[in-house]
Amino acid sequence: MFDFYYSNHNHIIYLLLALIILSLSFIILKYKISQYLKERKVKKRFERGNNLELAAKRFLKSEGYTIVDYQSTYEHRYLEDGEVQVADIQPDYIVKKNGKKYIVEVKSGSSAISARNRNTRRQLLEYDYVVENDGVFLLDMENRELKLIQFKSKADKRSNKLLKAVIVIAIIGIAIPYWQIKIAIGLILSLLFFYKYRF
Repeated sequence: MFDFYYSNHNHIIYLLLALIILSLSFIILKYKISQYLKERKVKKRFERGNNLELAAKRFLKSEGYTIVDYQSTYEHRYLEDGEVQVADIQPDYIVKKNGKKYIVEVKSGSSAISARNRNTRRQLLEYDYVVENDGVFLLDMENRELKLIQFKSKADKRSNKLLKAVIVIAIIGIAIPYWQIKIAIGLILSLLFFYKYRF
């Protein structure tokens, strides 16, 4: 048989052991509660986002837009060190109105509903680059506001420079009296237009 001798020393050890167990229990409980609250917050945000996207469909129809597509996946292909990479993008809506095609991205929250927000702007730029469109709408469903975002493409910038060059060359061609030079300028203009529409 065991003879248990109770002393003050045993009492302190049991008290320390109880404190350690309580501390660990508190830390684990606090962690579990914070995880639960985070998951609940994400779930509520996700449900709210889904509800806003469904409400957006009704809103867009009431504004006269025809829904062409809803959350379809588009492939964005690019080269990385010569190797083709594929990234999927999924705009919320593709709509049409007056023969024009638009991409609609539904957002909520104070910062995400602005194209000044870095992440939103990058997302809209990617949509604009991948999906053929006449503009990208940022839809703020909380305020029921459509913001048309239009990005100027590199081709537009090049086209403007080319147009300026053509105008300058044409003015020079009109001012020069010799027909041989006018023919040369005409050939240069033809080559410039061919280059523009070929690329």
